[in-house]
Amino acid sequence: MEVLGFSSEDQDSIFRILASILHLGNVYFEKYETDAQEVASVVSAREIQAVAELLQVSPEGLQKAITFRVTETMQEKIFTPLTVESAVDARDAIAKVLYALLFSWLIARVNALVSPQQDALSIAILDIYGFEDLSFNSFEQLCINYANENLQYLFNKIVFQEEQEEYIREQIDWQEIAFADNQPCINLISLKPHGILRILDDQCCFPQATDHTFLQKCHYHHGAHPLYSKPKMPLPEFTIRHYAGKVTYQVHKFLDKNHDQVRQDVLDLFMRSRTRVVAHLFSSHAPQAAPQRLGKSSSVSRLHKAHTVAAKFQQSLLDLVEKMERCNPLFVRCLKPNHKKEPGLFEPDVVMAQLRYSGVLETVRIRKEGFPVRLPFQVFIDRYRCLVALKHSLPASGDACVSVLSRLCTVTPNMYRVGISKLFLKEHLHQLLESMRARVLNLAALTLQRRLRGFLIQRRFRSLRRKVVLLQSRARGYLARQRYQQMRRRLVKFRSLVHTYMSHRRYLKLRAEQRLRVEEVRLREQEELSKREVVAVGHLEVPAELAGLLRAVAGLRPAREPQVAPVRTPRLQAEPRVTLPLDINNYPMAKFVRCHFKEPAFGMLTVPLRMPLTRLPVELHAEAVGVFKLILRFMGDPHLHGAQENIFGNYIVQKGLAVPELRDEILAQLANQVWHNPSAHNAERGWLLLAACLSGFAPSSSLSKYLLKFVSDYGRNGFQAVCQHRLMQAMGRAQQQGPGAARTFPPTQLEWIATQEKAAMALDVGCFNGDQFSCPVHSWSTGEEVAGDMLRHRGLADGWRGWTVAMKNGVQWAELAGHDYVLDLVSDLELLRDFPRQKSYFIVGAEGPMAGRGGSRV
Repeated sequence: MEVLGFSSEDQDSIFRILASILHLGNVYFEKYETDAQEVASVVSAREIQAVAELLQVSPEGLQKAITFRVTETMQEKIFTPLTVESAVDARDAIAKVLYALLFSWLIARVNALVSPQQDALSIAILDIYGFEDLSFNSFEQLCINYANENLQYLFNKIVFQEEQEEYIREQIDWQEIAFADNQPCINLISLKPHGILRILDDQCCFPQATDHTFLQKCHYHHGAHPLYSKPKMPLPEFTIRHYAGKVTYQVHKFLDKNHDQVRQDVLDLFMRSRTRVVAHLFSSHAPQAAPQRLGKSSSVSRLHKAHTVAAKFQQSLLDLVEKMERCNPLFVRCLKPNHKKEPGLFEPDVVMAQLRYSGVLETVRIRKEGFPVRLPFQVFIDRYRCLVALKHSLPASGDACVSVLSRLCTVTPNMYRVGISKLFLKEHLHQLLESMRARVLNLAALTLQRRLRGFLIQRRFRSLRRKVVLLQSRARGYLARQRYQQMRRRLVKFRSLVHTYMSHRRYLKLRAEQRLRVEEVRLREQEELSKREVVAVGHLEVPAELAGLLRAVAGLRPAREPQVAPVRTPRLQAEPRVTLPLDINNYPMAKFVRCHFKEPAFGMLTVPLRMPLTRLPVELHAEAVGVFKLILRFMGDPHLHGAQENIFGNYIVQKGLAVPELRDEILAQLANQVWHNPSAHNAERGWLLLAACLSGFAPSSSLSKYLLKFVSDYGRNGFQAVCQHRLMQAMGRAQQQGPGAARTFPPTQLEWIATQEKAAMALDVGCFNGDQFSCPVHSWSTGEEVAGDMLRHRGLADGWRGWTVAMKNGVQWAELAGHDYVLDLVSDLELLRDFPRQKSYFIVGAEGPMAGRGGSRV
């Protein structure tokens, strides 16, 4: 180190840092409980004292940095004791950052010393560890194997692709080699936006992210990828098929290992070190760690993306590959003679497998079966024209080269190939030509020596004759080149015309095929849409208010990620609260039609109503007729789908919420339209709207059982069970709250999708102690019921009355009364600003719900 210019103080600091890293590995912990919490305590205090003396820092501060986590607020610092596992991670993190900073500092010092003062030629040597497949593969093995994938791709590109591209470029008759292209594996690991390392970096930016959420993201985005496989059992691992075989990675501590950040209290501790080198290392690292001060516990950490280990590794690997591509790399493959790493043991199968997947055998085969000698036509003629005693120049063409070659020796077509600009020769044929040329050159040298004496005597005559011969040869060469250039220009022009003609024909053919495909797609879409439109609904008017909402929805950009996604059945189960009435068979729908319809006629109508089906006040007749037109349009409009479909249906439901007298009329109209409907598509949309209405309001007691009997007998395509559950839940709520039970807002996007998919619904609910549950809900679930289900799941069988739930939107909290409906919170958030909603009674505040404000909260 003295030769490299390290002072005695620097050497002492280096040994101090290395010794402190070894001492940190000897720090052990024991656990004890305080205030019903498990915390870690340092057992080996002597090792802490030794590390503190070596690094010249406070022993108390070092022990706190290992056993406590510091949370800085606006007014104070909060010290939180760590568990034994977290303390071990904190100890290892300090040792890691000490070693990393020292290593970077040494590299920078050595590079500054040995780097040349000006640009010069250089030779670089890269030594990388080979492919790894251990019994327990973690984040480190993924990075190493990812680097090997990139280097294997570069090797294939240089050795295989360039070798074959030479034959393809020269249009040589050659069978292409089907080598393994590992670009899909590289894309699986690192391609934006859903590569595995990209997902890992994104998860590191989320406060509540865990190794499990990272694994679920990988399963979600790559479950169908041919190179990716997830375990059959729910294990924390995934498998990638690399070029060298399959490797299973365990995701334990993936997020912790990817965090490349140092806590601020650790930085402050070592920046105050009395050792100059230690203080300098951490002071230089402080600006890089500044954007990372907001840790995982901070709610704004998403705005400051941390410099992760994976991101730095990818950038370093990208720089390395770019440097190698700019240079002329040569590859040295190191082969293991056996897996046991024992001397004197050679396993042919192991070595053969390494030769095969590293591409060495294919490279040897290419050189052996190919044509390694490649000479341009002009070079070949100039080099071997002396062997055939040509008196005039030959054009640089393949035919001329073949003519010269056939005059020199007996050749077969397998000994050479003629390309566009080069002649490809076998190695033995090239050696034969070179030996013939060497003999001719030796004979020519002897002849020159023999003739030199006569040349000197007849100098004047020879000089004049040589000049004349030279002039003649140059003139002939000039004329031949002129003819060749003229022929070449004509050939290039002719080829360009042919290429233009062929390209134009291909373009016309592709354009005609594209038009045909577009027309076929249009006809198929038109045929599918026409199946829904049983009644011509295009002329039915739409209220101006609803038309404005539809235009507003059409102009909105879709969310980047779906807000509703399929999940597994949650472990938390709600208690069943509804059963089918025993006297349901006593309430046929025909009886209700005879008693309550103005005209005892029941069946699908293809024209708008002129008066309501049921007996309504006169002032509501126009409203009922207008609702029926909207129902016809909802069921028959082929262009209504997506968000516009939800807004249209919610508008109809809102009519029933706003005017209780219309509810039975709306439900009767829907039942009338699905009865004996000849169109399956049209009827299915009617059942969908009926289920949505039952999610928002309950029918009157005079209609409820008749409607329940109707949906139980005639519900189709899975809507029987959906409408049964919705209707019985609404009837149960009406028994509790009295007739006219209804929600405040129309159904949510979750309810629409669950109805279409005939699936149950669940919401992710979090407790203030950090626990999270996937809680099943239905359209009529109240805050008290959901809170009770969660409390019973957590073991609280009694005393759950009076609890409720609250929803956080950004920094705003919306509190829900226990008797209000949970999904109204979500619906209020989803509805457009101009939607004709009813007044809500939620308590909205900028801070979270407190224990003393209106009772307990979950």
